[in-house]
Amino acid sequence: MKAVITGAYSYTGSAVAQELLRRNWQVHTLTNRTRPAGCENISAAPLRFDREHLERELAGADLFINTYWIRLPWKGQTFDSAVDNSKLLLRAAKDMGVGRVVHVSVSNAAQGTNLGYYAGKDRVENYVRSELENYAIVRPTLVVGPQDVLSNNIAWFLRRFPFFPVPDGGEYRVQPITLADTARIIVDAAESNENRQIDAAGPAIMSFREYLLLLQKACGLSRLMVSVPGWMSLLMLKPIELLLRDIVLTKEELLGLKQELLVSRHAPLGTASVEDWLLENGAALGASYANDLRRHFGCDCAKPVSTLAETRSA
Repeated sequence: MKAVITGAYSYTGSAVAQELLRRNWQVHTLTNRTRPAGCENISAAPLRFDREHLERELAGADLFINTYWIRLPWKGQTFDSAVDNSKLLLRAAKDMGVGRVVHVSVSNAAQGTNLGYYAGKDRVENYVRSELENYAIVRPTLVVGPQDVLSNNIAWFLRRFPFFPVPDGGEYRVQPITLADTARIIVDAAESNENRQIDAAGPAIMSFREYLLLLQKACGLSRLMVSVPGWMSLLMLKPIELLLRDIVLTKEELLGLKQELLVSRHAPLGTASVEDWLLENGAALGASYANDLRRHFGCDCAKPVSTLAETRSA
């Protein structure tokens, strides 16, 4: 059985690709990153949003898993263009007769349509439901694992500053899930024949402040947590972002946290403890800063995000 997946050398896609291989799928990826060591058994072609190219690469596939999206508008890419690109990928899979399509979305897309990221995700979900016959939509919450930008960079700040400004007190909740659990849930959905819309969420719900304290514990640190207005936390980040040449946190991302969009409204399908994973991997968390703009738009945009060893340790 042949699976085509976007981004098998990136973050979520890497873990999903390795889970497919463990279940004896033949894996082909659409990616603009170079192949990391240990992934020689994954064939690859460029991710180009050209109809004829996509149809050639999807020909003969039994399964298509779409993990493509953008975190924020940058260098001409917008959420509108991400919607159009997603529809092009999904339409090509439909026209080439791919038997099963799994689209990776985000938790509570329909509830977050006041935010560009979530509104775009909701539009693609609606397209999947209206146009595809055999599909699953998987909606992860906060995915925690190797190369996780948010958790790593919070740890990076914790290691370098004596206090941490918590936007609006941090009592809003999150429901993190491990990367390995996320990959398992996605591939389980791929191997089902039901049209499904499911959340990928871990077993524990905690406040964002509690998650920060958990990261401190994992890193062996004790930092002062200072509640500041959300607008002030974003303002305080501006000079640091200029030095890092990155966008650490956007206003929309903060609003999404405060709206508790990273909390599932359904029974959790994740079983692994995020706390256990963080405690086991705390020594590496925040050791270096993960520059997201450089990873996706700069000098690292062609480099693989995850190695095979990291994916297996997730």
